[in-house]
Amino acid sequence: MKHFLSASLFSACLCLTPAQAADPTHLKLFTEDYPPFNMADPSGHITGLSTEIVHQLLQRAGISHDIELLPWVRAFNRAVLEPGACVYSTTRTEQREHQLKWIGPIVENPWVLFARSDNKTVVTTLESVRPYRLGGYSGDATAQYLISKNFEVDLASTDVQNVRKLVAGRIDFWATGKYSGATLAAREHVANIRPVLTFNTTFMYLACHPRMDDRTVALLNSTLDRMRKDGTVAKISARYHQD
Repeated sequence: MKHFLSASLFSACLCLTPAQAADPTHLKLFTEDYPPFNMADPSGHITGLSTEIVHQLLQRAGISHDIELLPWVRAFNRAVLEPGACVYSTTRTEQREHQLKWIGPIVENPWVLFARSDNKTVVTTLESVRPYRLGGYSGDATAQYLISKNFEVDLASTDVQNVRKLVAGRIDFWATGKYSGATLAAREHVANIRPVLTFNTTFMYLACHPRMDDRTVALLNSTLDRMRKDGTVAKISARYHQD
């Protein structure tokens, strides 16, 4: 997951007047459609593995919140720019480290390559697919990782488009999250694709505006740690992860 702001734009968000200070008891959350971590159900209610964990976390911390589903780049930029805003599920990268404050990790996210079932290419390492057409989507951390390693990535505007491109033969491999890829394929009623390589494992976070009070960050991280220890995170995760 995702585009980064220019230095001037980032600096602008740090020059806040007292009148712009955020309410410490309420957060505005932004997320994208990235099942099974965050997504809208048929009634439009935002749900998913990360959503359930974040909701429980904020409830325990005594912080109210509302959530808006947006395209990823807009969701990420809103969290960087708006006091009292956060974005999830956000992969923590070196480039993003100082743009936001981090609560987590919330979930683990293995990155995989999917291929069509009739693709007989032997894939043993990431280098095995360098000559082939890889699919990713704009602003996604998986795609940015591959681009940083000089792979040519055919970028779509949303990840679900890559399911269709893979089935149609417009790309040879689709780089995405293990669980998200399986969920999107099922949503599209696609059965003739399969994971062929896990090439990285990352962790995703609740990432908040850079001026969030450090005491709030510490409270949320300690509350999340207790949720891990008491089994809450594992219980929620078990409902979504089906290997």
